[in-house]
Amino acid sequence: MKKFFLGCSALAGIAAISASAAAQEFTWSVGYVNAVGSSYVATIETVPDRIAAATDGRVQLELYDTLVAGPEQPAAVRDGRLDATFAVTPWLSAEAPIMNFGHLPGLLTDVGVYQQMLDPMLRDEMAAVWAAQYNAQQLMTGVFEDQCIISLEPLESVGAFDGIRVRVHNTEAAALMDQIGAVPTPVPFSEIVPALQRGIVDAIMTSVGTANGFGFHTVADHISIWRIGTVVPWSFIVNNDAWDALPDDLKEAVAAEFRAIEDEHFANHASYSQAAIDALEANGMTVHYASPDEMTAMFADGNVEAVYANWYELNEGVGTDGRALVDRIIEMRDEIAQ
Repeated sequence: MKKFFLGCSALAGIAAISASAAAQEFTWSVGYVNAVGSSYVATIETVPDRIAAATDGRVQLELYDTLVAGPEQPAAVRDGRLDATFAVTPWLSAEAPIMNFGHLPGLLTDVGVYQQMLDPMLRDEMAAVWAAQYNAQQLMTGVFEDQCIISLEPLESVGAFDGIRVRVHNTEAAALMDQIGAVPTPVPFSEIVPALQRGIVDAIMTSVGTANGFGFHTVADHISIWRIGTVVPWSFIVNNDAWDALPDDLKEAVAAEFRAIEDEHFANHASYSQAAIDALEANGMTVHYASPDEMTAMFADGNVEAVYANWYELNEGVGTDGRALVDRIIEMRDEIAQ
């Protein structure tokens, strides 16, 4: 009998340990960029509660916008200083330029088409970079809302850009501005409104949601939609060690909920963008939509060839094949259009 009771005690201890492991909670420190007013932030704000609900509170996300500066957040995930981040890709031009295919002028000008290309190809392309260069698992991707140019004077033609100083948010847009005679001017994200107000720049390239959230209507009168850098992606990535620490049931629940959040994010893209444009207009800004002829002039071969050449060279420098990716995107884009 004594031996029997010792066995039961041991089994009870094992069961208690197993139950404790099954109920283990995980907390991730998560970086993001506080782009006020953007669909990026609007989506992020829903994530902690949704992941907690999907995992019965066992996975908690703690959001930090100042713990690590935005441009450094992917590297912080790689190094384990952050568990995860909602990584914004324009800052990766030097070490992972392949991620910025969406900025190439004229390549992808419709977010719906971009979304259709994710699962056949582009999701895996991005996930491979996150895995290889940042020791991270990609769980979802998204895009900023429609891109615009906020300016003190109207920008209704390509010629209107000649000589003006433009704050851009990616290398490819900077190269295009240079080709059409504008002067790309770097300005830290946190200083974009005062930079325009003080005349440091004449125009700011940003998303319509950010333009609305930052109150650009108080310092500028004009907003122009040119579809330059239409697809400005971001991704939620988590350090592989933090991901691997989750039991399989939690991995499944977390991954499924992130994909559901992604689907809703894309479904809301058009309405979110339009609401932001409407708000800017209601606050007194004049909205200009580039005409088809001016768009053709903007994306003329003489303007974009140098942009693509520079991007191809950046990719060659880090060992990625930008030309092959562009060829695949064009082929799939044309198939979708048929």
